[in-house]
Amino acid sequence: MEDLEQDTKAGADNSSLHVACIASSADGLEALLLLVKNLPRTDNTIYVIAQQISPSQKSDLTSLIAREATLPVVELDGETDPVPGTIYIAPPDNDVAFEGSKLRLRDPAEHPASAKPFADPLFKSIAEECGERCVSIVLAGTGSDDS
Repeated sequence: MEDLEQDTKAGADNSSLHVACIASSADGLEALLLLVKNLPRTDNTIYVIAQQISPSQKSDLTSLIAREATLPVVELDGETDPVPGTIYIAPPDNDVAFEGSKLRLRDPAEHPASAKPFADPLFKSIAEECGERCVSIVLAGTGSDDS
């Protein structure tokens, strides 16, 4: 973990960085855990997870993801230089954006959704910064009907 923190602070050459953003509704946890269990380790891809959670609810998402994933998992805090091969988790009641090759937390935007983080700012920012080097995935469902 110490090496990951040092790498995160040092940053990486992000000119060829690929970004996979995964947005999940609160009831998409089962699908999210299955997905992260199968994410490949790559030299040029980061994964950013924004799961909608009520701002008043405590989240254990980072520890749940870390138990299932084969990649390092980091909860975002402020501004982060992304390290390829890492899964980043947006904390509750924050939006996250990819700007200037950094992941940045933002105060939640005014939007109709009560649960946060909201996926639109993340999806829009990675599309603007990365163009063809990004993909967005939406996991949503009710009960056993996860997408």
